[in-house]
Amino acid sequence: MMTKSGCGLFLLLAVITVQAQEDPVKWSATGPAGTVQPGKNFTARVSARINPGWHIYSITQGPGGPVPTEITVPPKQPFVLAGYVVGPLPKSSYDANFEIETDSYERNASFKVPLAVAAKPPAGATAVAIDVRFQVCNDRQCLPAKTVHLKTPVTIAAAGQPSRGPAQGQKR
Repeated sequence: MMTKSGCGLFLLLAVITVQAQEDPVKWSATGPAGTVQPGKNFTARVSARINPGWHIYSITQGPGGPVPTEITVPPKQPFVLAGYVVGPLPKSSYDANFEIETDSYERNASFKVPLAVAAKPPAGATAVAIDVRFQVCNDRQCLPAKTVHLKTPVTIAAAGQPSRGPAQGQKR
């Protein structure tokens, strides 16, 4: 017979386990260390930390199977995508969930997101919004595709003001 406190502990552990399974991927974004210039390009990084036993699908995953990871920049901000998102080399393998070869990432994945600043944005501290749509699966199940909304701080220089920190486009 289970006591009330034993039952409560069991329910708490069940809730924690379900929550961990419902969100097996943690996303983060980082912007440049210095200021960015109006009208210039810079690179942000988007990273995924994936729980053991789970995987997400590559940004190059073909059609007819799982939802590929897609990184976009929502409108109504002084930033736009300035090229193609670059990701790590995926692992290619047969996926029993979809019965096809898939390209996926396990444990972690980091993406370079090329961005451009509008020609005449307001100067000062702001944030760039980045959306990531993805599907996560393990060997037995796939969770529904979802979109996470990330933000990372960015400082825009006043027009004509030199940038501080790493040069535009230069690696940190």
